[in-house]
Amino acid sequence: MKTSWRALVAVVLLAGFPVLVLLVVGGLAVAEYYAFRQSGLLAIKLGIVAVPVSFALLKALFAIERTRGEDLPGVLVTPADQPGLWALVRELADTVGTRPPDAISLLNDVNAGVRERTGWLGLRVRRREMFIGAQLLAGLRHDQLRALLGHELAHYTNRDTRLAGLTYRGRRAIERALTGLAGDGWFEGLVRKLFVLYAKLYFVVSASVCRRQELAADAAAARLAGTAAAASALREVEALDVAWKYYLDHYLLVGWHAGYLPDRPAAGFRSLLADTGRAEQLDRLRRELPEEETSRYDTHPATPDRIAALEAQPEVPGRPGGDRPASDVLRDADATLDAALFADLATEAAAKRRTDWDSLVDLGFRHAATKVAAAFLAGRTLDEALTLIDEGHASEFADPDVRPPATAGPRAQREFVVASVRENLSTMVAAALAEAGVAHWKLSWSGPADLVVDEPHGSALPAALDAAAAAGPDTAPLRRLLTTAGALPVRYGGDPCRCSTSSAARPRWRW
Repeated sequence: MKTSWRALVAVVLLAGFPVLVLLVVGGLAVAEYYAFRQSGLLAIKLGIVAVPVSFALLKALFAIERTRGEDLPGVLVTPADQPGLWALVRELADTVGTRPPDAISLLNDVNAGVRERTGWLGLRVRRREMFIGAQLLAGLRHDQLRALLGHELAHYTNRDTRLAGLTYRGRRAIERALTGLAGDGWFEGLVRKLFVLYAKLYFVVSASVCRRQELAADAAAARLAGTAAAASALREVEALDVAWKYYLDHYLLVGWHAGYLPDRPAAGFRSLLADTGRAEQLDRLRRELPEEETSRYDTHPATPDRIAALEAQPEVPGRPGGDRPASDVLRDADATLDAALFADLATEAAAKRRTDWDSLVDLGFRHAATKVAAAFLAGRTLDEALTLIDEGHASEFADPDVRPPATAGPRAQREFVVASVRENLSTMVAAALAEAGVAHWKLSWSGPADLVVDEPHGSALPAALDAAAAAGPDTAPLRRLLTTAGALPVRYGGDPCRCSTSSAARPRWRW
């Protein structure tokens, strides 16, 4: 009853929003009428303020009605395209007692949700839609997917309160309405403050209903898939979100600046998740959920609170076969997920060439190493760079932010930059060896890419680099190695000012 009462209050506040708009606009119209009777000049001055404010408010009022939303992003999948996925969704909808969505879309987002295109302040539903992140289908188990989809479908049922769905939609409508209330004048600011205060009151009331709706949907998910599956799905989504961001930065975009993207992005993400070297990290992500700052305006309870609420309820056993991959519900899973992950590419991304993962890593790291080498060599050959090191100018190849103390002697100054010189020299040498065809970067899902150098050069390379970068440098071993490998002379062109040599931009690999 408490939830129903709060939802009713939220609906009354939502209905009162247009009333408030009309009162303000009507008041401005009356003020304009009396101002015009007093003085035409006064009416013009008032109109300069009243007309834009009235227009913004009326535009905001109509924004509440326009809750249909944009077209679903990602890839629309029909029952003919994905019969297994649609069968699962329909089964779950029937179980929770609601009508299934009219459309399902797979998109590039670690998220899932449902929405309704509505009219008449959300009272009339035109179309139901569901979207599912490709990352979730790639990383979840079947029972976790069942729990996640059951949770979303439970938002349609409103078993906790018939008005909760309208409350959800009203919150989104008022958020859109407030975007039309902008202005620099004092009067516009005053009107905006009035409506912001009204919106805050609505959000406080509706947020409580939304949080209860989420907990009720979690309970429905537990009934559909089992308590353990529902709780683990919440943990897994958090872990997948972190894993995807890492995958995006360290793998998916590794060949971006070289002009390449992987031809099988979904398979790569699944390989990262399945890698035994990553197992401990992923388990820690599942166990140690990030701390969340909560607010009375939040529509979702904190994930730990949701898990605690699930585990406090009587346990519902899981269903057999829940440990198989969620992607089993898809027909031609890899191609389907790849299409979803690349569905909304920007023009620049769409122009990138596609290649396999092994080639992508080698091309990406080779391009990055070559750019760094070009910046440090600045048009010189690598042989000329080694000559500069012999002549005591090794500091030219240290990072710009590595500066020895002013009081340091010559020997101390050389020792201060040894580590930086060694790292940058190794990058220049790696680029030269790769150019000569005796080195390449090897993909590793467990960590940074491995730089593989053909023998006998590979075994001798670390010691040769150490000697060349030492405070008392000896470049002879490195020269011999590079000459034998056919990597001398080598020259890289380009403007060093256009290439970042910061540690964030420098390629990382394992020797």
